[in-house]
Amino acid sequence: MNILCPVCKNILHKSDKFYSCENRHSFDIAKEGYLNLNLKNSQKSGDNAEMIKARKAFLEKDYYSFLREEVDKYIKTDDELLDLACGEGYYTSYFKARNKIGIDLSKTGLKIASKADKTTTYLLCSIFHTPLQDSSADVILTIFAPVAKEEIIRILKDDGIFILVRPDRDHLFELKEKIYEHPYYNEVEKFSFSGLNTYKQIPIRKTMTVRKEDLNNLFMMTPYYNTTSNADKEKLKDLDDLPVTFSFLIDIYQKS
Repeated sequence: MNILCPVCKNILHKSDKFYSCENRHSFDIAKEGYLNLNLKNSQKSGDNAEMIKARKAFLEKDYYSFLREEVDKYIKTDDELLDLACGEGYYTSYFKARNKIGIDLSKTGLKIASKADKTTTYLLCSIFHTPLQDSSADVILTIFAPVAKEEIIRILKDDGIFILVRPDRDHLFELKEKIYEHPYYNEVEKFSFSGLNTYKQIPIRKTMTVRKEDLNNLFMMTPYYNTTSNADKEKLKDLDDLPVTFSFLIDIYQKS
């Protein structure tokens, strides 16, 4: 996968401390190792530092390792792999593809990812304006993130696969029962892509006991944390170890 200049769309070439194109547009490699291709430098985007810190602390306990291992079954060692919204690289770093690129708009997340994982090229830019050539990726991943449909179809090779991971209906339901007066099931949206065919859908689930010290980090990394009242958040402090269902859908699409 060739990385393109976000200004002129020519191929970027790597030197010791920066990337540049034939038109002499130059982009520095951060000291942690990621490449900043975000032209809107004043834009505040991506997950905030507090959420990333909580997610990193939780994922390091490997509660989600069974999900990572399931996704890995569909990635080959000679693949060109693109992870859209890679965060701090928990999933990206695990896969053994020949060439890996992870993209995110969070500097905090990419600092963590690129310092720990030297097997992946991490880019700071929008997943909806991806600086990569057409038809260059064998596999594209989107794990718990918005779906950049047009870019996925553009960048994916013919017969390449797109892997989408999202929560299933009962994901974290026991935690919701403890926090909310009226707990609810997740809505599971149906996705369709012009140009991609559904290959298979794999539901996976596992119930594990989450330790008391991990419950707040788990809740903070969910999309409903910011919409929950402070009174309901306070209930987390009174919880002990809790059996929780982790339930996911892995949708696999193929470009035809």
